[in-house]
Amino acid sequence: MFTTRERLVPSPEARASFSAFNVWDLFARLRLPFSLLQTVLMLPIGALVVVLFRNVIGVPTFGTFLPALIAASAGATGLLWGMVSLVIVTVSVVAARLGLQRLQLLHSPTLAILLTVVVMSMLGTSLLADHLALEELAKVAYFPIAVMAITSERLYLVLAERGPREGMIHFGGTMIVVLACYLVMNSMAMQVLVSGFPEVLLLVIAANIVLGRWVGVRLIELWRFRRLWRGEARA
Repeated sequence: MFTTRERLVPSPEARASFSAFNVWDLFARLRLPFSLLQTVLMLPIGALVVVLFRNVIGVPTFGTFLPALIAASAGATGLLWGMVSLVIVTVSVVAARLGLQRLQLLHSPTLAILLTVVVMSMLGTSLLADHLALEELAKVAYFPIAVMAITSERLYLVLAERGPREGMIHFGGTMIVVLACYLVMNSMAMQVLVSGFPEVLLLVIAANIVLGRWVGVRLIELWRFRRLWRGEARA
């Protein structure tokens, strides 16, 4: 059985055509994989998508960079299985954290135990997926362990401090933003543009400056206070 996947591969002619700031040729001389270059260049784009969702739309997420990092990690497993593996690992860590809460351990040892649970759940998921012939899910081990551990810990903190409802809202918002980041960061047109012209990242900085001064009403707040707006309109 054969599988095909669309992937951006630089040609010698393309590397030679970008002489002003030729990052393609730099990575080739350093013998670094081109996939690493794609990830490095697309992370600022993903972070911009997160900022747009948080500041303009008002979607709650676990931090500013985690959704972009998760989306970058999902490039190895694919979006669907990346989401499935994230849910599996997160549920495992939250369950372990609830069990450890009775022992009243210090914060650092607790994090060390949770890191072990992350590793074990990722390896267990890979072994089970390999047994079930789910090749993409078996690649969950490619996910950065630190990203999975931080995501799980953020979820537990929200659950403990704000309750299950807020925890699920933040987790759902994170999943939505991960989806948006994944679609943008894996867009072939965007990858070609940023890889060929890295100076486009200056526009990303400019966009973040504009969003950093955003003082308008978030779109979710328009829906949240829709009755108030309607009341004012009638008055």
